[in-house]
Amino acid sequence: MADTPKGNRGPIVPGARVRVRAGGARSARVLGVVVDDYDAEAGVSAGHEWAPVRRWAVATDDGTLVFVDDGAIEPVTPGEG
Repeated sequence: MADTPKGNRGPIVPGARVRVRAGGARSARVLGVVVDDYDAEAGVSAGHEWAPVRRWAVATDDGTLVFVDDGAIEPVTPGEG
């Protein structure tokens, strides 16, 4: 299946509605849409250990773009948001 990313995250693919934990120490759960999956680059420091590549790019409903790893994202069930 071309739309299923490596690591088989099931329904989490670009275009899917998700809930993410964003904001670091003052984290909050926010809703949004997956924009891209950076599985091939995730965890790679790319020469800057202070800013590792996160797997998922998510456009949140409040208009911000956040980048999160697998542990901070979950699918939203239809009708939930």
